[in-house]
This record gives sequence, C-alpha cells and structure tokens, in this order.
Amino acid sequence: MAEKVLELKNISKKRGKKQVLTDVNFSINKGEICGFVGRNGAGKTTLIKIITSMLFPDEGEVIICGKNLKTEREEALKNVGSVVETPVMYGYMTGRQNLNYISSVLKDVTKDQIEGAVKSSNLGEKIDEKVKKYSLGMKQRLGLAEALMGNISLLILDEPTNGLDPMGVFELKNTINTLAKEKGVSVFISSHILSEIENICTKIVFIDDGKIINIQEIGDKEKSSSEKNMFIKTNFPEKSSEIIQNIPDVKLLKVENNGISILINTELHDIFDILKNLHEAGIKIEGFFEVKQNLEDKFIKMMGEDSDE
Repeated sequence: MAEKVLELKNISKKRGKKQVLTDVNFSINKGEICGFVGRNGAGKTTLIKIITSMLFPDEGEVIICGKNLKTEREEALKNVGSVVETPVMYGYMTGRQNLNYISSVLKDVTKDQIEGAVKSSNLGEKIDEKVKKYSLGMKQRLGLAEALMGNISLLILDEPTNGLDPMGVFELKNTINTLAKEKGVSVFISSHILSEIENICTKIVFIDDGKIINIQEIGDKEKSSSEKNMFIKTNFPEKSSEIIQNIPDVKLLKVENNGISILINTELHDIFDILKNLHEAGIKIEGFFEVKQNLEDKFIKMMGEDSDE
C-alpha cells in the first residue's frame, strides 16, 4: 500500500459570504508529483495556504506524514518546504547569506543540506550577489532553495514558473524529478497553465469554483505517448533548423519566420534536452509549446465555454 504524504479530508472554507472551497478531498503519495490546476480565483492559493497553515479551514482535516496539522502543527510542518507568493528574503544580503540566516532559524539543518540547496537553486555565481539585484526568476530560484533546506517529505510550489525563462523551466523540471525519483519527495505544484507542468506530473487535480472536478492519473503509457509535434519560438530559425537536423530521431517539420516545428518521440527525447542543445549553441529561445495538448483540451472542456478569467 502506497505511503500517503498528504491527505486532505473534507476541506471547506468561506471568506465572508463567499464559499471559496467546498468539500475538498484528495491525497498525494510518497514520490508523487501532483499538479493542481484551475483558472485564477478557483481556490488554488487558498488551499495551499491551508496546507501550509497560513489559513485555517472552516471544516475538514489536513494530515501531513500522518500528523494532523491542527493538533500536531509543528510535527506536521517540519516535513514541508514551500514557495508560496513572495518568499521571505533580505535584499541587502546575498543569496547565500539569506540561506545561512534561514538555516539558523530552522532546526537541524546541516551544512551539506545548505550546499545541496545552493546547488538546487541553479543560481551559480549569482548566489553570492545581493538579492536586491535579483530578477523575479532568480528570486524564484532562491525561494526554491529556501524550501529545500531541511529533511522535507513534501514540497509545495505555487505558480513556480513565474518569471522563469524556458531554461529556468527546464532546470526546475530536472530538480523536481530528482527530488521525486531519487529522494522520494512528494511535490504539489499549483498552476493555471497546464502545459507548463503536465509533462512532469504523475497526477493532476483539477479545481473549479472551489470544488475538485476531476483527478487525472497519468500512467507511464500516457506520459510517454509516442510522438509530439512541438513549436520552438526563436529569432534564429535557420540556425536552429541546422542543429535540429543533426539530432538523431528528431524530424524538422517546418521553418517559419518566428521559429521551427519539430516532431519528437518522447520515448527517445525530452524537449528540454533539445532546448538545452539550442541554448548551448547560443540560440535564444523565446518560448515553446506542444501543438496539441490533450490534457489541456480536456481541462478547457471541463471549465466550459466561458473559461475567460
């Protein structure tokens, strides 16, 4: 039987007269990467704040690693790392100094764990620059490093791709996969953009108007489903096409003024590895997307025709 790291039981929450969450029930197992998807205002951030004890539910229970958040708060939260809204950081300190300061507040954080967090941040030499010089994407990376200090079992990320360029998304994806597969950390990722998180999740929970409307298990067969038609947006389509044609088992479909279309077999290639090849060749990637997103189509249908936010 799978080990449950997070259990939500009948969670409901009102703000004033508005019912924000209604009878929310689902769980996340050890090593599972769970996407939490819904349009803005659907209740995603409210639920995350309840899980991290920033808000209290009107009804229901939150169980983290077998500990009830209401009655065993400290024991439950020591298993959790999170990046919710703007992470706490001091602009006059360097990134490394911020991590050292936070580690002094936490209990039982080792030097090796701090160095591991520094490595996971992918900030490189910028870890020793003052945070006031950081871009939004760099602050997101430092926030992730802060969340990873300590021996956590559950990592919670609220809109983690905000401010990240395609390579930043690639690095985040690699970090999440490493945590889940090598360390057994469960990851809960909230986003209103399904295409940014779909390819790394083993489960996706859909929420609308405060209610869970669908839970989609993504099996190995679905995750590796044969060929994908990808469009890579760049100002250097000709040079990109030359590089693509030298990658075995990747088919160049079309060269356009603003990018290229390729066909890849996901059993043989990862789109992020291809993007990395282009990046290392000095090509600036402005964006990428799958021409057809099956789960995104399903999400839009579940939301209905009036899905404007």
